[in-house]
Parts: sequence; structure tokens; C-alpha cells
Amino acid sequence: MLADLPRAQAWVRQWREAALPEDIEVQWQERTWRSVGRQQIPVRLTAHTVEAVAAWVGGAPAREQRVFAQRVATVRRHAERWARSAAAHGAPCSLHLPDDGAAAREASPDDAVTPVLRRHAQRLTDLDEADFRAVVEVLDWLQEHPVAGMRPRQLPIRGVDSKWFGRHRSLLEALAAPFRPSASDPVVGSARGVLGVVDSHALVRLRILDPALRPAGIRDMDVPVEQASEWAVTPAHVLIVENSETLLCLPDAAGTIAVWGHGHDTTPASLPWLSEADLTYWGDLDSQGFAILHRYRARLPQLRTVLMDVETLEQFKDLWVAEPTPFRGSLSTLTSAEVRALERLRTAGDVRLEQERIPWSYALAALTSRLRLLP
Repeated sequence: MLADLPRAQAWVRQWREAALPEDIEVQWQERTWRSVGRQQIPVRLTAHTVEAVAAWVGGAPAREQRVFAQRVATVRRHAERWARSAAAHGAPCSLHLPDDGAAAREASPDDAVTPVLRRHAQRLTDLDEADFRAVVEVLDWLQEHPVAGMRPRQLPIRGVDSKWFGRHRSLLEALAAPFRPSASDPVVGSARGVLGVVDSHALVRLRILDPALRPAGIRDMDVPVEQASEWAVTPAHVLIVENSETLLCLPDAAGTIAVWGHGHDTTPASLPWLSEADLTYWGDLDSQGFAILHRYRARLPQLRTVLMDVETLEQFKDLWVAEPTPFRGSLSTLTSAEVRALERLRTAGDVRLEQERIPWSYALAALTSRLRLLP
């Protein structure tokens, strides 16, 4: 400060005379120098609101903040209406928030949307005015008219088509979720999601191993999951496999249907005819395979595994490869034998034995012990 006293004094004077927004304040402290004595200097600038910062900075940030504030106010007004509609349709606001770190309390409409507004602040701000109005209108209409299986083309809202709906679906679902009884339909899952609107069909791939169960003699098919759920079939055994080539190689087996698991997408678990069948899961021998198994077993506790044990792993040690992205989370549904296999994978350096690398003759022998293969 003393190196250029006139400049320092001018700097202090500028801060004293600065026209700051109401919610921004300068904190001053007294400092003492031998040559100039005691002086009050600015040491800290405190902004109490985001709006104050935007107003002070000006330009694009100020404009964006004004737009965001206006849209937050609009969403909060409509949230009151959405909550009333949800209650009228027997689906009261489902979000609960912690109260003083202890017992949960039921969220108000404002409580419910605030976390969503924070997470999607930039996206809400970046929408042009027509798209923002359409988002609100779609949510208004869906809350007043709960639907199940409607296509975007059927929504009576100007400017909304399937492409628009696809671009904005995640934002619509985030804003609607607090006012819906659950995050997804138990049968169609992500196809309808929170909104009850179908913009794509979730498909399940099946291989009917028992000729007696084949509809019109069809062995292999990709079916919308809601149609597969309505199929009046009662297989004795269901085999879920992760590799599509493995699925297509499976031989005929009495009373058996094979399902392609398709990774972490556990949509097939919603098929009602799985619940009464003897279930077997065969996935890759790696941590991600066990993570997928855990997701399935959380919904289908009777699920058993085949070829996912230490014996199989050690038998083909020469076929191990490194797992690119090992899973580190908790897998509480694994059996003790499965836990041992997972621990062996990890202690060996996060290796994996992919399903399709296991010799087919070995795999077929293991499957024969679970399924009644037909000649």
C-alpha cells in the first residue's frame, strides 16, 4: 500500500463511493502504518444472494439470472397446482426431506421442486421461451390427465412432437417426479417412466428353447416388454444370459425360455412369468457381471447362477483379461460362493473371464446340469 500511496488512497475512495446492490456489502478493517497512521481499508466483499452478484456483474450473467429467476417463480407457481392434481388422483407428493437431520418430513411443493431447479438451472435458463412454455404446458396437462402408454404425438399441446419430447424428456421427468407415486411403471419401466408417455418401446429379446412353447413356431424374437408381460406362458425354467451370441447358440431345452440380459438394463426382471419359474443367470465372470446379477436378484431373489464360480474362473486362467472399469460398490445379494469368486477376481488384479471365451463344450455341460436339454 505504501509503495504508491496516492493510488492506494484512490482505490479506497473508489470502494467507499461504489454503488453496490443492496445485498452486497464491503467489510472494512482498521490497519495501522507508521507513516500514515490508522486507516480503514476494504478487506472482504460479501454477496448475500446470487441475484445480487448477477446484478453487480451485469451483462449476460445478469440477463441469465433474470430469466432463471422468472422461470423458477413460474415453476413454483405451477408446482402448487401439480401437487393438488396429484392429491386429487390419489398420488400425493412422494418426496420426503430430512428435518434437522432426524425424522423425515413430507415435502411441500416448493421443497419438492427446489432440488430439481438447482440441478437443472442451466438447462432451464437456456431453453428458448417457446420451449419453456411447452415444458410447463406438458406438465400441466399430464398432471391433470394421468396417462399410461400415450404417444407424444397424441399430446394436445401445440409444438410438441416426438422429437421435441425426446429432447426434453429428462427435464420433464425430473420436474414431474416429486408429484408421481413412483419413478417408473412396474411393467414397462423406462418405456413410460415417470410421465406415462411412451416415446420408445423397451424391447426384450427371447429365445424359446422348448418347441412346445413357441408362438406360431417362432424361436427367436424381440418383443416390446409390455407385450411380453402379457404373454400367457408358464415356463418351468428361465435362463438369463448376457451375451447375444451365447443366446443364439443355446440348444432346445424342455420347458425353458432364454432371455438376453443386455447389461445393466434389468428390464426383463419385470416380466411377470419369471416370478414362478426356476431362474438361472449366466453373466460375465467379472465385477460388472456380479453387479448386474445383484440388480437382478434384488428383484428376483430366487435367481441362481451358473458358470460364475471360482472353479470356472480357475479352469480358464489363460483366458483372463483385465477388466476396464471394475465395480467397487456393495453387492449384498451375492451368495458366499459368488463372493469368493468376486474376491478372487479382485485379488488377481481386477481380471475378467468373458462369457463367450468359455469353451462351448464346457458351458454346455454346465447348462445340462440345470436344464433338460432336448435331443
